[in-house]
Amino acid sequence: MKKKWRIILFSFIGVITLLVILGATYINNVGYNNVKLMYMLNTTNVSIVQMDEEGQYLGLKLNSNQTLKDRMEREGWKFEQQEGAAFFFTKENKEAVVSTEIWNRNYVLYRVDNNVVNIADNQVQQTP
Repeated sequence: MKKKWRIILFSFIGVITLLVILGATYINNVGYNNVKLMYMLNTTNVSIVQMDEEGQYLGLKLNSNQTLKDRMEREGWKFEQQEGAAFFFTKENKEAVVSTEIWNRNYVLYRVDNNVVNIADNQVQQTP
């Protein structure tokens, strides 16, 4: 009977160790800061967060194209056209190009050329 419990205990420890290794590998692959941003997107009312100062943003994939258009309109930009994954906007004789890329299945990576506009949500509110 003692031997059976040892096998169960070592199996349990092995499974826990494997889960920790898989979790650490995922975080290492995605990046710790990006995991924090993904957590923020899933636990707050924000739909787009800024990843860096160079014009990269992360958003939820659900309705991402409309979210981008709404966000740019909020900032005073007019949608002109879409070519593939690139969206073209104009404002006062200026042009903004925002490219999108599906990132990690549930998220969209937005790249704003020349970082001409900040499309991130301004306020972060926790969901109940």
